[in-house]
Amino acid sequence: MVEIYDHWWLKGENGDQEMEENHYLAWQNVIHLMDKKDIEKKKILDFGCNQGGFLRQLYDHIPYKNAYGIDLAKEAIEIAKQRAKMYPITYAVGSNPAVFDCLFDTVISTSVLYLIEDLPEHFRLIGHVLREGGVYYTSFSDQTKNPSATFMKEKIDRYGATKMQIKSLNEVVDGLVAQGFSVELIKEQQQPVYEVTSYKEFYLSVDDYLFSCDHSYLIKARKGGRK
Repeated sequence: MVEIYDHWWLKGENGDQEMEENHYLAWQNVIHLMDKKDIEKKKILDFGCNQGGFLRQLYDHIPYKNAYGIDLAKEAIEIAKQRAKMYPITYAVGSNPAVFDCLFDTVISTSVLYLIEDLPEHFRLIGHVLREGGVYYTSFSDQTKNPSATFMKEKIDRYGATKMQIKSLNEVVDGLVAQGFSVELIKEQQQPVYEVTSYKEFYLSVDDYLFSCDHSYLIKARKGGRK
């Protein structure tokens, strides 16, 4: 049975809000990397939406037809609902997007995949709610060979409501292909300048942080796209 909780990030007085603010630039980058044709006038799902900041930010840059967000953090979802009054967004608590009883043109998850233990089941659920030819965008960083992986996992497991899963890029790609997706990898970190001031939060060295950046991808998986 899936566990429902109040907040995901439990560090500090308002962890989920701090997390949302810290993700703003990363979300900007993801929005820049996605194909606008997959967003404009489309029905969108944000899997693991927390307080809903990504869907609001996305709509401000690329207006979609309507969107849905789902998350296990019930208090975060309440905040998402309060902040979505001027947006065409519907939210629900849970982990199965079938609760919305509709098919989506595009599904997006950012900084979520590394928290999912059963990837094959997750990809099956996503495929079930995607239209044929629909796209799943998901951000992922392969930490299997990062010297800071254990340090990072200890930190996330201490403050996160769900535990970090150290999965390889092969596991992710193979799992998607097994569900009938075609898969493309988009390098997520393409900027010429890297902000490293706070690297010690999750990494033992600057090199380990840069390793993570170099192994970070926005995965674009299209349902039924295999040739």
